[in-house]
Amino acid sequence: MRAGRILIACATVLSFLCTPSKAQINTDRMMSVGRNALYFDDYVLSIQYFNQVINAKPYLYEPYFYRAVAKLSLEDYRGAEQDCTNAIERNPFVVNSYQVRGLARVYQGRYAEALGDFRKGLRLEPDNCPMRHNLILCLERDNRKEEALLAADTLVTMFPKYAPGMAMLSDLLWERGDSAKALEWVDKALEINKYDADMLHHRGVMLARLEQYEEAEKDLDRAIYIDPGSSGAYITRAMIRYFRNNLNGALADYDMSILIDPASLTGHYNRGNLRAQIGDDNRAIEDFDMVIESEPDNMMAIFYRGVLRDNTGDYRGAEQDISKVLDEYPQFIQGYQIRSEVREKLGDRLGAEQDALVVVQDRNRRFNNAMGYTDDPDTEDEGKTRDKSDKNVRNYRKIVVDENLENSTGFSSEYRGKVQNRNVNVQYLEPFRLTYYRDNDQTISMVRYSKVLDDLFSTGSFMSEIVVENHEVSLDEKQISGLFTDIEQRTMKLSVETDNADNILLARAIDFSLLQDFTNAESDLGNAVTVNPDNWAVWFCRAQVRERLVRIRQAEQEFDLHQDGSDNIEKSADSGYLTVIRYLTNAIDLEPSFAYAYYNRGTLYAMTNDLHAALMDLDKAIEIDGTLAEAWYNRGLVLVLLNRMDEAFRDLSRAGELGIYTAYNIIKRFTKSE
Repeated sequence: MRAGRILIACATVLSFLCTPSKAQINTDRMMSVGRNALYFDDYVLSIQYFNQVINAKPYLYEPYFYRAVAKLSLEDYRGAEQDCTNAIERNPFVVNSYQVRGLARVYQGRYAEALGDFRKGLRLEPDNCPMRHNLILCLERDNRKEEALLAADTLVTMFPKYAPGMAMLSDLLWERGDSAKALEWVDKALEINKYDADMLHHRGVMLARLEQYEEAEKDLDRAIYIDPGSSGAYITRAMIRYFRNNLNGALADYDMSILIDPASLTGHYNRGNLRAQIGDDNRAIEDFDMVIESEPDNMMAIFYRGVLRDNTGDYRGAEQDISKVLDEYPQFIQGYQIRSEVREKLGDRLGAEQDALVVVQDRNRRFNNAMGYTDDPDTEDEGKTRDKSDKNVRNYRKIVVDENLENSTGFSSEYRGKVQNRNVNVQYLEPFRLTYYRDNDQTISMVRYSKVLDDLFSTGSFMSEIVVENHEVSLDEKQISGLFTDIEQRTMKLSVETDNADNILLARAIDFSLLQDFTNAESDLGNAVTVNPDNWAVWFCRAQVRERLVRIRQAEQEFDLHQDGSDNIEKSADSGYLTVIRYLTNAIDLEPSFAYAYYNRGTLYAMTNDLHAALMDLDKAIEIDGTLAEAWYNRGLVLVLLNRMDEAFRDLSRAGELGIYTAYNIIKRFTKSE
């Protein structure tokens, strides 16, 4: 390809991205790329694209609507509401605009206005299942229980296989006191789909509230068996096991919930509580340290840590913790009693006597008060658990029941603008992609070294070190701005440097792909292949971009199938993956030492059910890099499907050792099924 052709492509890109003139912006392309970013949860990036469309064509409703969806996901509810209002002013016949504005108003507590939106939407489209779902959500939050009950009954009549509607009806019946009917509806939902982990979790919670702990634990066992990655399910089962006096089982569940979600304050508090109960004070203090770091005003955790610091000989730390609680709750008599003992150990006799005097005076008051002196901070409630909102410090030893069951009940919002596959059962781990950014939010941080990537970076064509990553990494505004700047710089570089044009085009394609602009990325990669068909990295990146486009296409088709409120669809392999596999084959032929190319191709073979081909590629990936945990994990799943269970368990165990925690749950699940 001649330099002139490259420059024409560059000029097109610059006019697309950087030109302020409204007429020169390709708004259709901007909308497409913005929707791509929205699909992959890059909300800040998607908003920037929709901003440009709005600036160019402020009369269109679509950019306002999609920007509202992004703002709703970022919890900017006022901004989402205003954008939906702008969309409705431009086209009052789009149902989803009322849907999103209604949700934005629900989250602001403006229920009457939200109900107006949902009812307008239903007048336009009476068979809109998600709209009816959100109408019930709004009625319930507005404490209009009877209206919500009637609406839920209508929903399950209109959509007899819509399980979330059954869960909502079940919850409303439960609140009315009809636990038998409530359970009947959950049972009906599970008759439709007995593998619904959320519904099993939901029923387990209900059975636990009825103190049917054995049956409740069976439901949670099944829910975890189906979806081993749910931190909330482990926390619920831990609570049930605690009620059954199975402290070791409860501790094991809290361990797993924290491994899945290290930021779970409920998990850390309860695990610390149980550790303290069995005398493991030092590790209990570690859990309470984490809770207090996240919630510096959590008096329960501070007091409990103070008690444990006293037990372990850290008297100064104990005094500080207990004093902080007494500053907040000066009538908490137990605190004075414990601090008196701590001060005695510190040699502070005066302070100890002052605290002891407070305790004696309180006892005298109690004795002299025939009604019995009580004060909320100093009266322990009955029972073994407390709500998360409970501020009675005397209840510090109780297990916290976090009743935020948004993922396991009907009372979560339904909006299908995000067309992702919501089935989270056993799935292959995703292919790797070339990027500049690592996912620092993962539980296990894995440093992935590759000599060929170092060699590629050494060409000087890239803005920073190239890494491989297979998790979504949402970019912040600084990173987004940096990518746009780099696109300009790569474009200018192409005008003066033709010898290394393939790598410069590759660098710009990576920029475009990180900005979710897969069309321009594909164009650059096609040009790079023309310049140098022997560049393995171009073929690898071309495969990653095409794979993203295939996923978007599949998701859009799934969205169309989901419009009737049903989540049960038959899946088939997309023929687009054959092209992705062909690109990866070219990359492997050119650079057979790159383990990630074998891993990606093996994973795609597995996704298209060519299991033997998948096995060969994953074997090769592990041969090249025995620390590639994802290859061990995916090969383990392939071996399960081939019924080679001993080998599968070996691979999954190795994946667990290398940091993929869910592998252990998969082993447990398939061990039980043998």
